[in-house]
Amino acid sequence: MPKVSLLKVKDVEETVRKGIDLIGGIDVDYGDQIVIKPNICYHKDIYGNVNTDLRVLDAVIHVAKEHSNKVLVVESDSTSNPAEIRMEQSGAMGVIRKNQVSFLNLSHDEIVDVEVGERKIRLPKTVLEAPYFINVPKLKTHEITVITVALKNMYGLLPEKSKAAFYHPILEEIIPLINLAVKQDLIVVDGIIGMEGRGPIVGTPVNMNVILCGRDPVTVDSVAAHIMGFKPQKIKTIVKTHQGGVGEIDLSKIEVVGVAPKSVAKKFRGPEISVTGLAKDGTSTLRMLFLPSKTRLPGVKEVGIGVIGAGKIAELLHFPGYSKLENVRLEAAADPNQERLREIQKKFKVREVYTDYHDLLENKKIDAVSICTPPELHKTITIEALEKGKHVLCEKPLATNAKDCYTIMEALNGIKKIVMPAFNYRFTPSVKLANEIISRGKLGEIKEIKALFKSDQRTWKALTPFRFKDKYGVITDLGPHSIDMLRHLCGEIEKVQKATATIERYGVYDNADLTFDMENGATANIELSWFGESIIPSFPWEIRGKKATLKLDILRSPFSIKLRRKGEKRETKYAVESTLTDLVNKLTMAVRRTHYSYDAEINYFVQCAANNATPQVTIKDGTRCVEIMQEVSKKI
Repeated sequence: MPKVSLLKVKDVEETVRKGIDLIGGIDVDYGDQIVIKPNICYHKDIYGNVNTDLRVLDAVIHVAKEHSNKVLVVESDSTSNPAEIRMEQSGAMGVIRKNQVSFLNLSHDEIVDVEVGERKIRLPKTVLEAPYFINVPKLKTHEITVITVALKNMYGLLPEKSKAAFYHPILEEIIPLINLAVKQDLIVVDGIIGMEGRGPIVGTPVNMNVILCGRDPVTVDSVAAHIMGFKPQKIKTIVKTHQGGVGEIDLSKIEVVGVAPKSVAKKFRGPEISVTGLAKDGTSTLRMLFLPSKTRLPGVKEVGIGVIGAGKIAELLHFPGYSKLENVRLEAAADPNQERLREIQKKFKVREVYTDYHDLLENKKIDAVSICTPPELHKTITIEALEKGKHVLCEKPLATNAKDCYTIMEALNGIKKIVMPAFNYRFTPSVKLANEIISRGKLGEIKEIKALFKSDQRTWKALTPFRFKDKYGVITDLGPHSIDMLRHLCGEIEKVQKATATIERYGVYDNADLTFDMENGATANIELSWFGESIIPSFPWEIRGKKATLKLDILRSPFSIKLRRKGEKRETKYAVESTLTDLVNKLTMAVRRTHYSYDAEINYFVQCAANNATPQVTIKDGTRCVEIMQEVSKKI
């Protein structure tokens, strides 16, 4: 009877080791090479639900090195970018360097024609001849194969850069062939944060907090499908590979050790929106709007948080985000306004309050801080927080000038702490979907970008007037998000071509028009305004390429984008979630002044702080934003 270990995660490496031991450990001669194939299918993974968790990869490498002095991590090129870029930008290459093991881009390996049944496929020689092969996949849904776990991860062995164009039409035929051709000696599944919905890139995170280990992909995927709420007998890749003589598909004939599958099982929403999916969305709506709930971040130790500044952004984004997490202790808040502190303490059950932020920084129970003060205080408080051993999430802009940003970077140098700029809109599902479409070349060469950010100050009702003391007003307020989104979606800005601004009501610039030249040759125009026609702010984008034009409104439709291909009159809508979820988010914004990206950003920061992991939203991003804003100010 084949055996699969299924364990809940407390410490990641400890769980990986125990899972491997429960199925018999690793049996390999010390001089033989161990080849490890993680799932690093995308260069950006801010939710932690796309790529193999780097902690899992790190743990597998540690175990492998105890059994062999020859450990090799492999990946191949994809449509979006070369393997080296994905590995570097995802952080996986850092794990490889830290462990002093080797990396091979399989697209550069010697390729061998392999006959499987009546078909012939091309596979890398290194994998075919590997004495010991470890598959380290992610627990996700897939829009073609329903799930992508061990079987689908082997698709990444194919060396062709344009494998999607060649093989996606026959994906359910080619995956069984690869798995029949390449023997897997060990499979370690990262099920810490899974993905449901439109996988494998733009789906929704699911906190599972499990690790699965096994010996063959059919048996492992059958157990994985079961805990995701799918029937393995209805998944073609599992059935066809099983028919080829691999593994077991019947759960009653599989020995599952550790925890019972039913104790961790959840009903994942498949890649197609269904009645079940809509019902789930509706239930989520009621819970989101009216019922308080707590979430435990998987694989994350408890973190003590302090919030410096108790204004609107702290009240609407930071305090609610932290208070929803079981792993977080809201240890303290600091603000000069004592009355405001009492309100915040009562509303969010903050343990301690201080009128002097220095007292907060002295609190030994605090591991990380959110800085929600006026921008002129950001540099000083960030540096002092680092000196006191705190991780930092700093509201935008990172500082009021580039020189101060460089000072923060110097202070961070050599310290094992993180400084993360609060660019929350990166965590919007529609932005992730747009990024995927652009990176895969679906728009062709980008020629023109237009964006408009409207956020009416009359509905925001800030508690302090600091925005109206800086003459650049709306540029300082809305500019950082706009510049960061432009860089995140379309690449680096080459120069500021033109900038104009006007004063209409607030005595500072409250409307601005900015034009940028991009390094990719495109021209970008961004309008900023403190005047809006609705209580819900808007942040629409139009990105025009040679092949197609993409549209999205980051604030009003955070789960969908529209695409119009060249020569077509109608736009096609692509959604990460159902239309109902999009409408729900608008209602939530109107009622509670919140947005999907708020909680997602807080969740990500807590995970990075808890694991001392460098965030993908880096201090360099915050610095570059301020540099560009300085160039804008010179043009006005």
